[in-house]
Amino acid sequence: MEKKDLELILANFGPEKEFIGDGYFRIRDKGNEHYEIAYLVSACCGTTNYYPQIAVHVEGDKVVPDSVLDLVSNPAKMLSYSPETSAVMEQELDKLCQKFLDIKGLKAANVGTPD
Repeated sequence: MEKKDLELILANFGPEKEFIGDGYFRIRDKGNEHYEIAYLVSACCGTTNYYPQIAVHVEGDKVVPDSVLDLVSNPAKMLSYSPETSAVMEQELDKLCQKFLDIKGLKAANVGTPD
């Protein structure tokens, strides 16, 4: 995920859950360029579950996942960044980023720009 995509998400979503479509979208600034990006779905008794929540931090122009928590998938995913989990976590982050951009019709930073 590119930092420009994170900035676009930050400009269009906030720290409070926002219901759009069939779930809730939220991004929280944890300070020092650390963020929690979450898509949540309704659960029983008015609660919500992460589907997923990804903690990230910014390194230069890249956004790096620190952890993934997905309580809806079967089996549930609870991952911390390591060489063994990096590919899966980056894939999860890209999917979540795209979900945020798509729900509001936003364009990713690398779309339409020359390499």
